[in-house]
Amino acid sequence: MKKLFKLPLQIVALPLIAILLVFQLISSIIVGLTSIVTNLLATVFLIGSVVGWIANAPSGLIFQTVGLGIFFAFAPHIAGWFLEKVTDLTLGLLDLLRA
Repeated sequence: MKKLFKLPLQIVALPLIAILLVFQLISSIIVGLTSIVTNLLATVFLIGSVVGWIANAPSGLIFQTVGLGIFFAFAPHIAGWFLEKVTDLTLGLLDLLRA
């Protein structure tokens, strides 16, 4: 009886697993390539905020550049965390198929 309830879930899980695996592959490549750009942007904004601080720029402008620099520095890590959660979901679906 338990197998009858699991069979439709397993049938639905098969294409979902394939879609998630393709999504992971494409997303990992994109995050890997764009992390170079985001790290360069983070460096530019953080150095710009230091230059603005030395040049006595308005404090609002300095805080904006620091905020953008920190965002660009942590963006690849946030995307990596999201991809880890997608991996956990995929592994959970694979466990459903094995059981």
